[in-house]
Amino acid sequence: MVGGGTTLIECKLLNRKGTGIDINPVSVELTRKNLDFEGFSTPQKVTVGDVRNLSQIENGSVDLIMTHPPYINIIKYSDGKIVEDLSNISSPKKFCDEFEFAIREFFRVLKEDCHCAILIGDTRKSRHYVPLSYYVMERFLKNGFILKEDIIKIQHNCGSTPYWKATAEQYNIYLIMHEHLFVFRKPRNEEDLSRFRYSTGI
Repeated sequence: MVGGGTTLIECKLLNRKGTGIDINPVSVELTRKNLDFEGFSTPQKVTVGDVRNLSQIENGSVDLIMTHPPYINIIKYSDGKIVEDLSNISSPKKFCDEFEFAIREFFRVLKEDCHCAILIGDTRKSRHYVPLSYYVMERFLKNGFILKEDIIKIQHNCGSTPYWKATAEQYNIYLIMHEHLFVFRKPRNEEDLSRFRYSTGI
């Protein structure tokens, strides 16, 4: 889910080694073009692949994961041409079921005591609020991660705001003007997690 390559561009500017993966070849090509600038020597790797299968990455070999998945099918990044694209899924449960495969891979490849950050927002269906971010958070907790931070990102100057503002007024609903930046940590082996967990079920 490398998108246009923003994270890899920042990696390059900070001289950090980055690897980006996207199921859409168009996104991969766009990222490569955006990374084509001089003055920084740290190589960045971007490939076509599926985040639900990171078999090319070894267990416990990654220092930091940063990702920004689609919010179900609010924006379809492949226009339905890539059936496996998560942005073609309209059901919140099915989206979370599929994304859970990615979460398991994140946990597998991440080093102990290191972090996985995910930016994700919520949506509406039939005028009702769908807390997609919290559904995704539950899947992270279920698969062994610990939530370190929930950073609220307020959306300013969003290009689609005028459209949604009119819709909100029409249906008497609030605009969704924020996203969640969840920062999860992979616990150390044999770490006592009882102080972090509400119950042993999560």
